[in-house]
Amino acid sequence: MSASTNKADDSFDSFCQLDPLVNKRVDFAYRGTKLKFELSYSLFSSFDIDEGTRFLLKEISNEPGIIHAHRLLDAGCGVGVIGISLAASCPEMDVVLRDRDFRAVALSARNAERNGLGVKLFGLNGQQHVLCQKKKFAKIKIKQRKADDLIAEPGLLCEPDERGPYDAIVSNLPAKAGVNVLENYFHFACTELLQPGGTFAFVIIAPLADMACIWCANAGLALIRTNRTKNHMVAIAQSPREVQVGKLSSNGWISAYLRSHTERQLARANLEWDGFQGLPEFDEPSFVTLCTLSLAQRVFAGLLVRRALVVEPGVGIIPIWIKEVLGTEEIVLISHDVLALTASIHNLEKKGFLKAISILDPILPIISPSAIENSLPHEALLQEKEGQVSVEKKLSPASIDVAVFFLEDIPRYDIASASWLLTQKSLKRGGVVIFSGTSTHCERVCREKPMGFSRLPHSDQKKGWHAVAFRRD
Repeated sequence: MSASTNKADDSFDSFCQLDPLVNKRVDFAYRGTKLKFELSYSLFSSFDIDEGTRFLLKEISNEPGIIHAHRLLDAGCGVGVIGISLAASCPEMDVVLRDRDFRAVALSARNAERNGLGVKLFGLNGQQHVLCQKKKFAKIKIKQRKADDLIAEPGLLCEPDERGPYDAIVSNLPAKAGVNVLENYFHFACTELLQPGGTFAFVIIAPLADMACIWCANAGLALIRTNRTKNHMVAIAQSPREVQVGKLSSNGWISAYLRSHTERQLARANLEWDGFQGLPEFDEPSFVTLCTLSLAQRVFAGLLVRRALVVEPGVGIIPIWIKEVLGTEEIVLISHDVLALTASIHNLEKKGFLKAISILDPILPIISPSAIENSLPHEALLQEKEGQVSVEKKLSPASIDVAVFFLEDIPRYDIASASWLLTQKSLKRGGVVIFSGTSTHCERVCREKPMGFSRLPHSDQKKGWHAVAFRRD
């Protein structure tokens, strides 16, 4: 197993929303295969394949329970290095790639396809998305596949998985998920995800290694072996052969993520929300949220708001305020983070608001059900050109009365331009948009203001965070 890196080149044959997020391309050899992976500034380990992933792949390279698995889940797949490496070197293995970050899922699908592997990309509610047309990587070497296409889809660790059970699970477990979520995942993997006698191979950071061994024992997973370095532990565990695979209740799984309950009076409204493991603002609103609320109560006042848009809503404080104060009929939420969408919907529903729509970022075209039923997978892109592929209809042009954008800090990514493009498409005339983020990002938003928008005289700032507002003329 070896890896080397090189800059992403200009060989793309068509533009894709993921292109600006790609940082570099990495050559990677594994079990007789030669692969390439695109890495992203927006995701973990943006400059090289991380140490934990390489350690796990080395330890499982000859593990019978992994390499002979018929169905395997790569949980928290990132850009897909583990799952794609196994799919490329184990031709009879069906592989599912799952991650809470849809950018990671989409990049995994893109990496799989460019390495010559068949793959299907899914979003929310089982909707299949169209992959961007990209050239295959040069000088790759994979084994001839006999299994089904890879599946790449968003999902949370403890969320019910209708594609299970699996013969094996591999995971570079994300410490940021939180101890409670990780502990619950071990039990979930043993009782819900794995076939009886299935294999769970994972790598975890050293400070959590001893706890992970306890989680295995408590969940009923038998540790076969472990190996440790200064920074990581790899463990191979097996589920009991008599385990009975069942299904979690549709709502019970979310309790693993609940962290706190908060009630605050903010911007002249009494707000309450549940905090979630793995998300900020579990007990107090952030400074950027406070800036946004302070500005929103001034610039949104007096507007008739039927439809609102919130981009990167976090746990949902801003959507809850919009619902409580503006009386909005419908709220559209956009995020790359499935956990943020889940938390926001959860908190809105607790307030009795059921008209919230979730959209994943990047917003990719959706293949219509009729196109899927009546065609082979490789025909989907052709059908897009022929008008048989439906574009996302949940965010129609000029359909939004007010919008709030929380500007992410992604190195070398022009978040201001991307946000303005979406604003131009979606905001009605007379509508108002707030952009919130660092002073640098807000200054860039102001510089890149397109024609047809006027900056409002109000703004707000707290502890280095800024919020600015514009009206569409």
